[in-house]
Amino acid sequence: MLAFNVAQLLKEPVGHSRAHELSGELFEVDERNRGPIAVSGQVMLVRTPSGVLATGTADVMLEVACRRCLEPVKRTVQIEVEDEFVPSIDVVTGRPLPVDDDVSAELVIDEHHTLDLTEVLWQYAVAETLEPAYCSSDCRGLCPQCGANLNLGPCACKTDQIDPRLAVLADLLDGSEQPDTTEEGVIE
Repeated sequence: MLAFNVAQLLKEPVGHSRAHELSGELFEVDERNRGPIAVSGQVMLVRTPSGVLATGTADVMLEVACRRCLEPVKRTVQIEVEDEFVPSIDVVTGRPLPVDDDVSAELVIDEHHTLDLTEVLWQYAVAETLEPAYCSSDCRGLCPQCGANLNLGPCACKTDQIDPRLAVLADLLDGSEQPDTTEEGVIE
């Protein structure tokens, strides 16, 4: 479960807490993440003067693309969560509470007093996908000409093609173009 009803906790004095297990999946998929993200861990919800502080750790199983060959790579990362959530409804009177403009929408406890960690965990997980992932340390990547996965075997592309910008250097290596020199050996 990634969402928790905190109505009772909001009625408690400041400092009271509740421990919860995190388990579930984040289903958002983007260009870096290929599928559902499995989440497991612990979160402590602590009553604060302005709302509820959520602290804990979560193990997140990501499936991302290898930076070199684009094959799927599964990796588990541990993320630390520490965010304060504010209520939008007074738990005793049921009246709406003002929420500061500088509070992100995902940090607002909804009208049913549900504190939802889904979006917060998703943002932490996305931050982890910025770190490059590789299927192996010796991944050969993709052929720059045909796009074949070189880990599966060589492709049929010519490997002796030279970047046209470096062709002059190749001529020097071949010795086919010798510079003109004078009798003293000075290049003109």
